[in-house]
Amino acid sequence: MKFVTGILVAATFITLAACSPKQSATTNDTKQATTTVTTSTAPAEPVEQKQEDTVTPIKKGETVTLQDYADIKVTGHKISKKIEPSKPGSFYTLYESKEADSTYFALIVKVKNLSAEGIKADKIAEVNLKYDNKYDYDTFSTIEERGGEDFTYTNITEVAPLKTGTLYYLAEIPNEVAKNNKPLKAELKIQDKVYEYTIR
Repeated sequence: MKFVTGILVAATFITLAACSPKQSATTNDTKQATTTVTTSTAPAEPVEQKQEDTVTPIKKGETVTLQDYADIKVTGHKISKKIEPSKPGSFYTLYESKEADSTYFALIVKVKNLSAEGIKADKIAEVNLKYDNKYDYDTFSTIEERGGEDFTYTNITEVAPLKTGTLYYLAEIPNEVAKNNKPLKAELKIQDKVYEYTIR
């Protein structure tokens, strides 16, 4: 009798010991599967939100302030065979399209330096012209000097702290782009922010 009881107790103990690890292993497997699913789906939403919020519209005469960097204001644009400074002196530089089928576009931007140091004029912004939502035209920059009497190179010019510079972002474009009524926009990239100025 004692012997049979001892065997039953031992059998029960072995059965309980054998069942416990299996339940624990199943629970761990479930947790791992759940963690993997959560990790793979979480980053998708923030990436989409960043892409939607990247471009900010900017209007003529509107000042955009980038704290401790600069006040930026688009004062206008020109489409012409010749681009001259605002107050040409007796001797000045101009940009003229020599090709019969092309003309110049100029985006005119005033920049007030709000930082404690001079800003290289050619580093202030990158400007790209987009026609009909699919054709891109890169620009190069020049800056007025002597109160608007002449142009000079932006790569050798700094805008001093609390001073204002007038920059022209120029692109030689086909006459079709100049005369057509299809959409024409300028994108300004300034310190990792993108602003869009609608020309038409």
